[in-house]
Amino acid sequence: MNATRLRRVLGALALALTFACAGSLDQAPEVTTTTAEGSSTVAPSPETTASYAPPEPAETTTTQAPLAPPTFESVSGIHTIGDFSGLTSQGLGEWQESVPDIQDVLITSTADGSDQPALWLAPEGDQAQPLLVILHSSSAEYLQHAGIPYAMFADENGWAVIAPQFRGVNDHPEALGSDLAVQDVVDAIDFAVAEGGVDANRVYTVGYSGGGTMSLLLAGRHPDKVTAVAAWGPPYDLIAFYVQSANAGRHYASDIQTACGGDPTADPEAEADCLHRSPLTHLDVAREEAVPVFIGHGLHDSLLSPSHGAGAFNQLADPADQFGQEQMDLIAQGILPDDLPEPISTESYFADGDPTPVLARQSAAVWLVLFDADHEMVYQPTLRWFATDPG
Repeated sequence: MNATRLRRVLGALALALTFACAGSLDQAPEVTTTTAEGSSTVAPSPETTASYAPPEPAETTTTQAPLAPPTFESVSGIHTIGDFSGLTSQGLGEWQESVPDIQDVLITSTADGSDQPALWLAPEGDQAQPLLVILHSSSAEYLQHAGIPYAMFADENGWAVIAPQFRGVNDHPEALGSDLAVQDVVDAIDFAVAEGGVDANRVYTVGYSGGGTMSLLLAGRHPDKVTAVAAWGPPYDLIAFYVQSANAGRHYASDIQTACGGDPTADPEAEADCLHRSPLTHLDVAREEAVPVFIGHGLHDSLLSPSHGAGAFNQLADPADQFGQEQMDLIAQGILPDDLPEPISTESYFADGDPTPVLARQSAAVWLVLFDADHEMVYQPTLRWFATDPG
C-alpha cells in the first residue's frame, strides 16, 4: 500500500470512528429530444431578501464579459426543499408546469453507449449565459422536484440548465459515484455547451446529499469542466457513511455494500471501490486547481454527520484554517466548538427566511457554512454565491 492510499484509508477509518461514536470527452454526445410531437435523435449543434447586500463579483484578469446581476423573484419565499416539495418527490409534470420550456432529452453516454435522460433548458439572451447543472440526490432520479427552484431561477435570468440522470438511485454498482455516473454528468455538460449560447467558463453545479457528492467529485475529477460547485449535506467519505448508516440501521449501508461489491470495512476490494467513489480521494486535485467550492451542511443532520462537510472543507482549506480533531469530534455530534474565535468569519450568503447560519468559514477557494437544520438544502445562498461569479 503506497503512502497516499495509506493516508486515505487511515483518514477514512478515523472519520468512521468519529461518526460511530456520535470513451473520449472531446466528441459531444448525440441527444434525443422528447416533445409533444414525439421523439427524434439529432446530433448536437457545432429577488434577494431586502436585508441581504451581495458582495461584489470576483475580479477577473480575463476579457470575459461581467455576469449580469440576476433577479430572484421566481424563488421568493422558497428557502429550503420543504418550502417547495418533498425531499424525493419526482415527476416530469411539475417540472413542465414550473418551467414550461424545459425539455426531456436523451444523451448518449460516451462511456458505454447507453442513452441517459436529462432535463435541458436552453439559454436566452444576447450573450453566452451560465450553465446551471442540477444534480439529483441519492434516493431520487433526474426528475426530482427539489431541483426545480434552481431551474425557475435560471429560467427567470436566461441561464441554461441541464439536470442529468447519472444512473439513478444510488443502490447499484453503475450509480453512487461510479466512473459511468461521473461520465454521464460530463457528457451532459458537453451536450449543453455544444448546443450553443452557453458560457463554458461559467458552468456551475449544485447538488444535495448524493448530488452534493457528485458535485464534489466533478470538482476533483473534472476541474476543467466546472467553474464552481456547491454541495449541500454531501457524503464525503462513503466508508464513514457506510459505518454511520449501518450503526443506525439505515438502508444506505446495504446500498453502499451493493454498489461497492461488499462490506468496505471487511473486504479490501470493496474498500478500494468505495474510496474511488468518494470525494476524499479526488479533492486534492480540486485544491490544486483552485476550483471554488461552497459547502453547506446542517449542524443537526441526523442522516449524515456534519463532519462530512467539515472534512471536505479541511481537505480544500489552507492548513492554518483547518479544524482540529477535537473540533471535528464536536461537529460530528452536532456541537459547535466553543474555541472558534469568530464562528461567522466570512460572508455566508444566507439572509432573512433562510435557516440560521452558525458557522461560516472561507479558506483558499472553499467556503463552509454550518446552519441550524437537519439534512437540508438552502436554495438562495447557492444562487447568491453563483451571482458573485466565482471562478
